[in-house]
Amino acid sequence: MFFERVVREDASLAGAMTRIAVIGAGPSGLSTVIALMRRFHRPFEVWMVDAEDAPGAFGDGPAGTALTAEPARDLSVLPDRPDDFACWLKTNFLSDGTVAALRGPQDLHVPRAVFRDYVMARFGEALSLRRDVRIRTIRGAVRHIGAESPGVRIGFLDGESAVFDHAFIATGFGIAQREATSWRGAVAAAERLSQQEDPPPLTLVGNGPRLAAILLHLRARGFEGAIQVAAAAGRLPQPHGRGYDGAAFGDPPASRSLRDAFRYIRQECSTAEARGGSQWQAVVDAASARLSVVWRNLPQAERNHYRRHLLRLHRHFSVRIASDVHRRLAAEFQTGRTRFVPSCDPKSADENTIDCREVPSARALAGLLGYHVATLSVDDCGHLLSHGAPLSGLSVVGAIASSLRPGPFTFAETVRQAYRSVLAAPLSDPARMSRG
Repeated sequence: MFFERVVREDASLAGAMTRIAVIGAGPSGLSTVIALMRRFHRPFEVWMVDAEDAPGAFGDGPAGTALTAEPARDLSVLPDRPDDFACWLKTNFLSDGTVAALRGPQDLHVPRAVFRDYVMARFGEALSLRRDVRIRTIRGAVRHIGAESPGVRIGFLDGESAVFDHAFIATGFGIAQREATSWRGAVAAAERLSQQEDPPPLTLVGNGPRLAAILLHLRARGFEGAIQVAAAAGRLPQPHGRGYDGAAFGDPPASRSLRDAFRYIRQECSTAEARGGSQWQAVVDAASARLSVVWRNLPQAERNHYRRHLLRLHRHFSVRIASDVHRRLAAEFQTGRTRFVPSCDPKSADENTIDCREVPSARALAGLLGYHVATLSVDDCGHLLSHGAPLSGLSVVGAIASSLRPGPFTFAETVRQAYRSVLAAPLSDPARMSRG
């Protein structure tokens, strides 16, 4: 899928265009480009760079039949219209009231292909209003990201490079483990094992929505062999509960201690739970919302402690799957054909071990930049920081941002990050404009 809109033949306009890179062509990258078209009111050219996929490809193939990890109420690409996706669903699929009468569209988990169609529809609408925008899609793996005065230079594995006024890193969960690779590997391994007389187990590494979708897809295709799930947590992905009720919280502590921050969060969430009878999911969501508030008071050493010891646990309880998918997954484990085994490193495993992890790799991002991961962080506006100082020309959006700075692990938060990053990026300074 390739998109390109050519700017009007106007030499002065072409010379003044801002050149922007968006690394990642999934939902995070598309949300960032939509935010640019809606909030950045100068002519610009965007390169959407992805190592494997074109924009919208996250809804292709078997991955497109999997249900969205979040309900419709949390999947709007327009932060000023949080019910936009639910309304789009109602208009395009539920207009006769058959489903809406039984269950509100805001609570539905839909196939990812449907969500892709919605995102691309909003993408096309935003582009139709911007005749001064050019969008290119580039398939290429990024090898290096470095400062260039002014702007940033992105180098690719094939040896080519390009300079941009600004780059938004919006790789989702794909910077280290490619989703399309996981699906292809799992299907190919299942077909290969099905042809063997006494096959070994198929091992899937992971414990999130991708693992759940791939496992259930293999069973739906008729794979009857043994499946091992290698997960450090050793438990099923968590189901959704009722939505967060927005309980009020007291002022966060001025302490610069992670221990004090979590003591405050635990106390405030316990109070909210006792007051409103909230489900544990709402309590975790409340804690996630408060983490981003207390984060700004913590020194880098405490932030690194969170990333090393608490991030994985926090994400496990924050990123969830549809309740129906959770029930199907639990029933699958009860059959005995599928069981948990100790975690393993897929890089050193055999061809029957498939990496289904979704962990955003801050370490991989640090490698692209040539920095040590312990020095990196992200501020409220999405600026990428090293030792607390902004790195020129770089913003971070989505799962990678949430791996560097705690907060809600939701698509709605990704969209908010995209708009904050676009509004805060120094793109309107004439001194930073590309000169052709």
